[in-house]
Amino acid sequence: MKPAFLYVNAGKGHYIPAKAMYDAYLDEYGEPAILANLFDIISSKFIQKTIQDNWRHSLKHTSSQPYTYKMIDNPLNRILLRLIINSSKHTRALKDWLDKEKPDLIISTHFMGGLILPNAIARLGYDIPVFQYAADCVATPKTGVNNKLKYMYLATERGVENAVKSGMERDKVKLCPFPLQYRIENSPRLSKEEARRKLGLEDIFTVAFSMGGEGISRLGILEEVDKRNLRIQFILLGNIGESTRAELDGIMGNIRNIRIITPGFVSNVNEYLEASDMTMGKAGANSVMESIYLKRFTLVSDQLYPFEGSKPLLEEHGIGKVENNIRKQADIIENLYNNPGMVTDENFENTGITFSSRAFIKMLLEDYQK
Repeated sequence: MKPAFLYVNAGKGHYIPAKAMYDAYLDEYGEPAILANLFDIISSKFIQKTIQDNWRHSLKHTSSQPYTYKMIDNPLNRILLRLIINSSKHTRALKDWLDKEKPDLIISTHFMGGLILPNAIARLGYDIPVFQYAADCVATPKTGVNNKLKYMYLATERGVENAVKSGMERDKVKLCPFPLQYRIENSPRLSKEEARRKLGLEDIFTVAFSMGGEGISRLGILEEVDKRNLRIQFILLGNIGESTRAELDGIMGNIRNIRIITPGFVSNVNEYLEASDMTMGKAGANSVMESIYLKRFTLVSDQLYPFEGSKPLLEEHGIGKVENNIRKQADIIENLYNNPGMVTDENFENTGITFSSRAFIKMLLEDYQK
């Protein structure tokens, strides 16, 4: 058995689940597997760059994203993308990769893999099933609907319902465990106090602020919270982009009350999350779902359109908020600061979400045998 786990370079949102599945497979079975970029396989630097540029634009201009997303997510683009993969260059590159790597099954964590690969592989005469994992957990782009997939997997009931509404056949859509990063799933859990001691943090109210895969975030919340004379430390997790770094440098000289820590991109993100009272940042499914797993209240501070379903997911269970206004964000942080017992473990346990890359891999292999 040789599975291929495919991702697309658009932030870390698609790479992280692919790597989580890949690591879990190697750990569980110890057999060869493939972790690869979809656009390397079909030899398309142009599409890869277009997606990266669009993603970075969305991160910088979140208010425009609903409009640009709807322009992209339409039946015409679905047709165009399939026509592109039919070109001799891309078809030849895909065939060369299949002949070299010989995967038994393919699972893509980006909707474009699910859109183009089942049809292209069948035209080439190969009998290789293609699966898709919807990395946004709650939404399925119409452009990504393809009922020639073996199965489409989503980690939330709401996501399953939305996939069917988008056009997937009900028996092609399955609820799956969320594929946790290997380090998070397999590390011993630490209490908040243990994690803070291990990381050398103060034992005070702590916010883990995710910068996202591109390091592009608004930092005005730091100044707003600082005005409120609260004893809080913010941990800025991930790489900090050039424009964000310039904003941070300007803020640091004015901060008087809060503490700001910048560990950068870390491999032990689980320990920083465990050390925190809450998490915040742009809405990426991985960071939000990891917060749910570790039972940390999360504040989505810049709602990205593909993850718009996060609002009912979080707010119906009282485990998070979605709020773009900086003053209101500070109100949410201050409320949790003053009422640390307002969110209990029971809030998180009632979501019905399960977590495990190992369990996901077992499901995948069982479905492959059907």
